[in-house]
Amino acid sequence: MELLEDSQNVELLRELGAILYYSKRDEEAITIYEKLLKLDSENHNFMAFLGYLHYELEEHSVAVNYFNRALDVAPDSPFIYFLLGNAHSRSGNIMEAIRSYDFAIFLDLDIYTAHLDFAKKYEDMGRKKRALQEYITAYEIDPRDKDIELKINKLKQETA
Repeated sequence: MELLEDSQNVELLRELGAILYYSKRDEEAITIYEKLLKLDSENHNFMAFLGYLHYELEEHSVAVNYFNRALDVAPDSPFIYFLLGNAHSRSGNIMEAIRSYDFAIFLDLDIYTAHLDFAKKYEDMGRKKRALQEYITAYEIDPRDKDIELKINKLKQETA
């Protein structure tokens, strides 16, 4: 691991960062992505993923800073606006969340589908509480899908 951490090889570092993230080792993934950002300081994907990792750790103000930096470099990225909206929402900044979601929608992002995609990804990773949060958010956007309601009830039982 130390050999890879000292590497200047961006692809190896990205792969290591992803492996650490999927292994639920977010703090270590942050270290790798901070190194990646030092190697490529204008890479909005690295900034956004650092924001996402901090969001996962419920460090919402740090996440917001990284998402804003990413948007400074890539202002037409609807998914980053979506993530920024989530971070604002979780930290109680509802008006900022709404503005971010509005930008995401304006740039043609389907927020309902994005929440479902996150829910499925969290579920696949075994992060059931996070999956439950995303399913609930999707259901609040559109409560017509009874399969989502069943999934919510199942996850509530599993996480109780």
